[in-house]
Amino acid sequence: RAQLHAQEVYQLPMIARSTVDSIQLRWAPNSPELWRQLRRTGLRLTRQTVMRDGKLLPDAVRQQKTVLATISPAPVAAFEARGAADKYVAIGGQALYGESFLPQGEGDDAASLTGLLNVSREQQNRYSFGLFAADHSWAAATLMGLGYTDKQVAENETYLYRLSPAEGSLPLDSLNTAFVAVETANNAPPPPIPTPTAKFIDKAVSLDWDIELVSNYYSSYDIERSVDGVIWERVNEDPFTPVVKENTSPIATYQTDLPENNRPYFFRVNGRTPFSSKGPSSSPVQGMGKDPKPSFSPTLTGAFPNKEGGFDIGWNFPNEEKINAFVVLRSPTAEGVFEDISGRLPVDARSFRDEAPLRVNYYRVRVYDQYEREMTSFSVMVQPNDTTPPATPVNMRGVITEEGEVIINWDANTEEDLLGYRIWLANDPDDEFKLATGAPLVNNFYIGETTLNTLSSTLYAKITALDVRHNPSPFSDYIKILRPDTIAPAAPLLFNVEATEERLEIHFATSRTPDIKQHELYRRAAGEEEWEMIKTYPFPQEKEVSLHTETTLLPGKLYEYRLDAIDHTGLRSSSEVLNGQILDDFIRDAVKKVKAEPDRRGQTISLEWQYKPEREDLAYFEIYRSKTGGTPRIIDQLPYKAKGEKKPRFRFVDEGPLRMNTDYVYHVRAVYHDGALSALSPGVTVDF
Repeated sequence: RAQLHAQEVYQLPMIARSTVDSIQLRWAPNSPELWRQLRRTGLRLTRQTVMRDGKLLPDAVRQQKTVLATISPAPVAAFEARGAADKYVAIGGQALYGESFLPQGEGDDAASLTGLLNVSREQQNRYSFGLFAADHSWAAATLMGLGYTDKQVAENETYLYRLSPAEGSLPLDSLNTAFVAVETANNAPPPPIPTPTAKFIDKAVSLDWDIELVSNYYSSYDIERSVDGVIWERVNEDPFTPVVKENTSPIATYQTDLPENNRPYFFRVNGRTPFSSKGPSSSPVQGMGKDPKPSFSPTLTGAFPNKEGGFDIGWNFPNEEKINAFVVLRSPTAEGVFEDISGRLPVDARSFRDEAPLRVNYYRVRVYDQYEREMTSFSVMVQPNDTTPPATPVNMRGVITEEGEVIINWDANTEEDLLGYRIWLANDPDDEFKLATGAPLVNNFYIGETTLNTLSSTLYAKITALDVRHNPSPFSDYIKILRPDTIAPAAPLLFNVEATEERLEIHFATSRTPDIKQHELYRRAAGEEEWEMIKTYPFPQEKEVSLHTETTLLPGKLYEYRLDAIDHTGLRSSSEVLNGQILDDFIRDAVKKVKAEPDRRGQTISLEWQYKPEREDLAYFEIYRSKTGGTPRIIDQLPYKAKGEKKPRFRFVDEGPLRMNTDYVYHVRAVYHDGALSALSPGVTVDF
């Protein structure tokens, strides 16, 4: 057995209590096995003095150990002598020396499984009962070898007490247990128990108190009762040890009977320390037991109309029950707040007249017993004869969202007997309105759906109100609710393009959709992506036009045209694309103001001119020369190179051969890649 537990580490927690002239020490092994081992080996208790008058003593003095005692359980005779007067001493003696704590059946020998289990349970029971006895009797603790009183103490000294096996060794956790430091001057009492809360019921009371802050000081509790708050008696026969479940609030609960109801009692709680001393009592709480609630609630027998226009409400209730009063309650709805309409009625009352009932009345009767506890009857509903309909709802307003959701609201009616509302819808005010709601609407709003895929741009709505008798109000005036426009206008039409050498005419027909805001004409050069808006036709001007004329375009350049129709919501549709161009005669602007300068020494003539190409596809210039009166002939070509100037200058040098004393006439012509030509420039004469 010892070999089996050789590797276990045992703990021996120790606590201390300083009194005026002594120090009490208590310890408890943390397992039945350690308790058994310590009974065999005994314990050696030593003391070291570490401080005096609040000052730390030299190390050599602190290291000096005084053996106070070698401690083992007292013999059986000692327990027998004290057990008659102290039942906890008897329990401790039985735990140490009793023959058995468990019954043993036939065949339950130590070698059987049942026998082994019983031995284990018996050891656990002896251990548990032994510690319980030591916690509740200082005599039991000292006789069992679980407590010691050191009477050789000096004032204003601090001691370190240690426990160790008197024989051999045990694997005690000496770093955390088996020692305690005590200051003799620190003899303050333990804290008081928090004031309990008390719940008084029929000849019983349940007490609750928080043990979180005091559980380290007390091992059990005594509950005391008093009639006058002066003389107290304990109501628990044995010390009360609370059991608190894990992960719950550390609350102790104790319930005890009361001698009688309707008589005040005081209760308080005392804590018992492991040194068999008591701490300060809690503050007292007072209360008294209450008789059970009456077995019956009031029973309504009915509510009947009388000639004066009110209602007579009647009920039953046993006469022998102890009560204080009745109250009649009323509400306009079954779930509503019930108000007192009668005030407190005497205990013999069994009827009440409501002289000013509502349009709808739910009645209840409530009884108050002698402790003002409430018991209420079930409800009964009655209402006067009513043929008056509610008022017509007013201030209807509504909207239709882009998802087709219809939202309508109105000012709520104020009638007490109002049941609800019904909504009626139509696409035309002259059509039959159709009911849009099933059950009457309780709230003053309606949310439904409508189609947007319709040419009807307006939805019409009206409303009626109903009371609980289903009397309908007159219809309200209808309101108009515009549908959001999700249908693009009909596309306009480009149907013809006519071209001449001077102009390009685009013929079109505009859209005739009613909600047109404007038309927009777009143009782009063929092959390009971006469109340019060149003309806007706002409503109603768009109805009067069908032609657009272009006169400033380059001849021969192809353009594309598109006409868009836009409605008031921004939806648009586009015509098909047509293209066209102004006709090209392939005659381009002539070169003008050609200048000529002779260089007789160099035998050359220089020509200069300015020319802005009409188009970007200029290829080259042709240079013509003739004698005066002769026919101009081409003598050379000057390739065109694009320049960044607004009017680029060009220069050509005629290197001949040229003859002196001869008049020459020069002309220049621009030639384009598409074959277009300019006219010959005016001739310029040079006397060479």
